[in-house]
Amino acid sequence: RATRTAVHLSLYGPMYARALTRGSQVPLTRSLPARSVHAARTYVRPLYATASPMPATEAKLSAEAAARAKAAVLGGFVADAAACPMHWIYDIPKLNGLLESAGKSSEPEFYPTPSNPFYKSEVGELSCYGHELVPLLRSMADKGELDADAYAQEMISYFSGDELYKNHSVKHMLTNWEAGKRGTQVGHETDHQANCFAKAALLVARYGGTAEFPAKVEAAIRVQQNNDNAVMYGLAGARILERVVVHGESVAQALAWAASDVSPLPEDMRALAAKSAGIAEKPLTELTFEVPEYMKEMMGKHLAIKDTLPPFTWSVWCVGPACGCPASITNVLAAAAGHKTYVEGVRANLVAGGDNCSRGLLVGALLAAQDGPDGVPVSWCERTAMYRELEGLVDKVIASRV
Repeated sequence: RATRTAVHLSLYGPMYARALTRGSQVPLTRSLPARSVHAARTYVRPLYATASPMPATEAKLSAEAAARAKAAVLGGFVADAAACPMHWIYDIPKLNGLLESAGKSSEPEFYPTPSNPFYKSEVGELSCYGHELVPLLRSMADKGELDADAYAQEMISYFSGDELYKNHSVKHMLTNWEAGKRGTQVGHETDHQANCFAKAALLVARYGGTAEFPAKVEAAIRVQQNNDNAVMYGLAGARILERVVVHGESVAQALAWAASDVSPLPEDMRALAAKSAGIAEKPLTELTFEVPEYMKEMMGKHLAIKDTLPPFTWSVWCVGPACGCPASITNVLAAAAGHKTYVEGVRANLVAGGDNCSRGLLVGALLAAQDGPDGVPVSWCERTAMYRELEGLVDKVIASRV
């Protein structure tokens, strides 16, 4: 254990976000809370169990589903930009103090003084996770589809300079590219952090509801994270978002479907969906992982104030506030199912600290799809630096569906 911990720290640096990846494993259960059981009974079972997915040549979305798809992608980007000034702060008293000093406690989005301790950005810019989606979006808009080779080339070009912060998997992609690997072979062979599910909205917008969807999601994930665990977590997030976008379900209904016997998800992911639904119903109050020695001071600080924290914030810390799966995706699904609106969910995720940006990309996508185009505040869109470019690219991707 000590050797593996040391290796983990050497790979990811001193960042608590990376260090926590190993320790934030979530005990899973298939039991569903009453609200989710009701949702499971109310979704239309034959919709998924008996109907064949639309072939790619008949994949045009309804106007309503297309609007939800666009809202999901842009809602994710906006949530990411809104949290970026407070990204990777693993000190809730510090985060709260910053917000209070700026009069932003009730409106934490777009904090005016970027305070991320690991990389610099301007207010309104995307986080390192948000930037990772831009090459995928540009590539799909240009090609009209996912082309793994073109996407890999776009990623390498986008991150070839020193201007942007590079996550561990991106650094590994650059190394693999230099070694002559291409397409899905460029991806990191073991990394399965939150990057895998952050892509979900883009793939749902282009392929949701089609027979190609699972394979395209897998290919996109493998370009950056070429391993089965990354595919498992990323595809689970994408499948759940697909239910909201394509079928118009609520997040709670989509989670109930994901945990049910008709879901195509593997047993571990069904259990994770059930666990997340349970947390949405009743936020956790006790740690679900053994605190490693190198985290004891940080966790002790937060344990001492846990009763003063918002229930969802402390629940995130009970699961693990960092980048690693299954903790990160568990917190995402609990956040989206446990909050009524886009604004409420995005704010709650932001002030929970830690890796709030990677979580925000999927929390924002799920809640924007559920709320519809009007759920994302116009003022937030206007403060997102790349919004107009991103919107134009999203429109092209959705229009490329036959």
